[in-house]
Amino acid sequence: MAWTLIIFCKLFILCTLQYMRTITAQEVSPLHVKIKNGTVKPAYISITWDCNITEEMKNYKYCATIKEKDAALEQPIDINNCSAEFFIGNFGVALNLHEGVSVKIKANNDEAENIKWTTFYPEGENQTSAENVGCSLYHDSVVNCSWDFGKKAPKDTIYSLRLYQSNTWEECQDYKTDLAARQMHCSFKVLKIQYKQRAYLVVEGSSNTTPILFYDQWINLCENEILMPPRNIHINASTHGVEIKWEKPEKQTHHPDHCFKYEITLKEEKMQDKTYNVDMKLHFTVHEFTSNQQFQLKVRAKRDFGCSDTKWSKWSETSKFVPSAGPLTHTHLFILLAIGTVIAVTALIYVCHRFQVLKKVFPPVPAPVIKLQSLDQDELKELQENLPTSASEKLPDNEEDIKICEIDNC
Repeated sequence: MAWTLIIFCKLFILCTLQYMRTITAQEVSPLHVKIKNGTVKPAYISITWDCNITEEMKNYKYCATIKEKDAALEQPIDINNCSAEFFIGNFGVALNLHEGVSVKIKANNDEAENIKWTTFYPEGENQTSAENVGCSLYHDSVVNCSWDFGKKAPKDTIYSLRLYQSNTWEECQDYKTDLAARQMHCSFKVLKIQYKQRAYLVVEGSSNTTPILFYDQWINLCENEILMPPRNIHINASTHGVEIKWEKPEKQTHHPDHCFKYEITLKEEKMQDKTYNVDMKLHFTVHEFTSNQQFQLKVRAKRDFGCSDTKWSKWSETSKFVPSAGPLTHTHLFILLAIGTVIAVTALIYVCHRFQVLKKVFPPVPAPVIKLQSLDQDELKELQENLPTSASEKLPDNEEDIKICEIDNC
């Protein structure tokens, strides 16, 4: 029972405090502004409210707060006008309006808890606005923009793009279409606005069947700058390696060397591509070549290291070269000597066999010849009697007749 009373007392105190805060807020902000209507268009927001103004209200100053998911701004208003229009291009806050904004009005710039936000959305069907919108700066002057069609945009939708900066609207005139004849790209050949300053981009669409939602975005063109590729690439192939030299991209000579980084790619049919990163230099030497086949070389550049960083440039035109053979090492000499020895020995053996050189250099020794032709019968008989007995003992059991043939011309 005691715990129940304690909880009840706490709830009573909290309700009393909340009521006192509400009364205080009403005393500080005597105008409870009821916003009647709001309109959101590219770069513009307009609101209207009930114009029931009392003498007490005229003693206060009022401001309108406008916010979206990433930014908010406050602007003073005259409540006697019962309406206000805001052009976001005149403010330092980068508001994007295509996803809707929330608005509230308060007095004396004091936050009042009982004031609620009122949210307004632009006209147009969801998912009909341009998507993946982006712009890139080339040559410090040419701006190329592209986008994709909204997922639910009708086929007859036509998009148009414009940029705003310093009280100047610049509309794109040079459009390109895709295979379906839809405008997907736009180029500013001569850019009048300052690319180093922030600009407000709007892509609007039109269709005969469906209201198209606009797309807006604040962009810094210098952050989307794409450089020209490096120029005057020279390749010097020697036995010590391949030395590569180049110059900074066009219209970038005013930036010091330490602002740039480069990427070199080498390609050969029988090997995997190799990539080398080079920082703050205009030359590079490659030593580790294992092939004397033709190589293809390309270089690209980007600004980095806090020098208004850019994206990678396009690749330079392909340069082709064949690396020079490197100096002979002890391994190379040993291999060459072994191959030469094998070839020489093989050739010598072939020559000796072909021309019978060994027989001519080392002729066979003739066996002794006994001239028996001039001996008579008595002498032959005497010679046979004088043969050693050991020779006769060694004759085989199956004795055979031994014939002594006369050899003519011995």
